[in-house]
Amino acid sequence: MATHFIDDVHKLNNLIIAPGDTVLFKRGCTFRSSMPIFAGTEELPITYSAFGEGANPVFMASTDVSNAKYWEEISHNIWICNMEIPGEVGNFVYNSDECSATLRWEENELSTQGDFWDSRFGSCEKKTHSAKQRVLVYSSQNPGNYYNHIECVSYNTRIIGRTQSNIIIENICFKNSGVHGLAGQGKNVVIRNCSFENIGGCVWDRNLKIRFGNAVEFWIYGENILIENCTFKNVYDSCVTHQGPGDQTIPTSNFICRNNTFDTYGMAAFEYRDKLPINSYFSDNTCVNAGCGFAMLGEDLPRNSEIWPLPMGHHIFLWRIDKPTEGGSLFIENNTFGSAPVGSAIYSLISDDAFKQIVIRGNTLL
Repeated sequence: MATHFIDDVHKLNNLIIAPGDTVLFKRGCTFRSSMPIFAGTEELPITYSAFGEGANPVFMASTDVSNAKYWEEISHNIWICNMEIPGEVGNFVYNSDECSATLRWEENELSTQGDFWDSRFGSCEKKTHSAKQRVLVYSSQNPGNYYNHIECVSYNTRIIGRTQSNIIIENICFKNSGVHGLAGQGKNVVIRNCSFENIGGCVWDRNLKIRFGNAVEFWIYGENILIENCTFKNVYDSCVTHQGPGDQTIPTSNFICRNNTFDTYGMAAFEYRDKLPINSYFSDNTCVNAGCGFAMLGEDLPRNSEIWPLPMGHHIFLWRIDKPTEGGSLFIENNTFGSAPVGSAIYSLISDDAFKQIVIRGNTLL
C-alpha cells in the first residue's frame, strides 16, 4: 500500500495505483482535467484526498477565456470568442464564480450583458458538430475588459470524475463542468468534505430547449454510498441523484446523504428517480434556494423540463417511480429546508404505494 503525492495530474499516467493506496493532490493546485479514479477492493479501498496547506485542490473542466485578445466584436455589442473551445458551451462563469450568464437559444436573442449563444448547442449528446463553432457573448465592451475573469464551461468532458467501487474521495473541489461532476456506478463509495460548484448547463435537447447536469449522479447501480459534509453551489439540475433507464435501474441500498449544504440548484438538492431505494437516508442537510440560479435565467417559469408545465425547483424531487420497491425504505429526516420560490420542499410524482415507503420526520422549514 503506497501513498502518492500529486502536484501534476499527468504524473498519474506513470504510476500504478493499487488497492489500498492513497492518492493525495496538492492543496492550492488547480487541475484543468478529469480526475483519474481507480477502483479498490472491499478490503482495500483507494483513498483520494489532499495534502499540504491552503485551499483544497480543484479539478476544473472549464477554459479560461479572460484575455481580451480572445474576443472580437463582430457587430454592436456582439463578441465572438476566437479561442477554440472544447465542446459546446453550457455556461459562462464571470468574475469570482458569478453564474449570471443567460443562454440564448437563437443568435438574434442576444441582448443583455453576459448573454451567450453557441452554434453547437445540442451537439454533445448527438456527437455531431457544425463545421465551425461560433461562440458569441453580448457585452457593452470587450468581455476580457468588462470582467475580471471569465471561465467558459463546456462539454470539455462529460464528467470530472467517474465513480468506481471501493473508493473514498475527500477534500476535493469539483468545479465548472458542462454536464456532471462525479458520475457513474459503484459499491462502497464515500464522498466527504468535497465541494461542487457551477455544474451543468449543456443542452440535452435543442428542440425541446432542455439543458442538464448533476453534481453527483449514480446511474443504474449504487450500493453502500455515503455523501457527507459536502457543499453544493450553482447546479443546473440536481446536486445528488440516483437514476437509470426505467426498469433496468437497480434500487440502491444504504444510500446515505447527510450533513451537507445545498445552495442554488435548478431541479433538486436530492433527486430519486425510477426505483425507490432500500434503507436509505437523506438527513441533517441544509437546503436553500431551490429553483434559483443560472438554471432559471432566460426562462419563462416553470422552466423547460421533461415534466413541463409542472414546476421545477424543489429540495427533494421524487418521480418516475410507479410501484414500491421490495423492502424499500427512504428516510427524509432532520433537514432544514429554506427557500424554494417556484417549487416545494418535497415534490412527489410517484405512486401512492411507493410513497408509503418513505418516512418524513423532524424536518424544519425556514
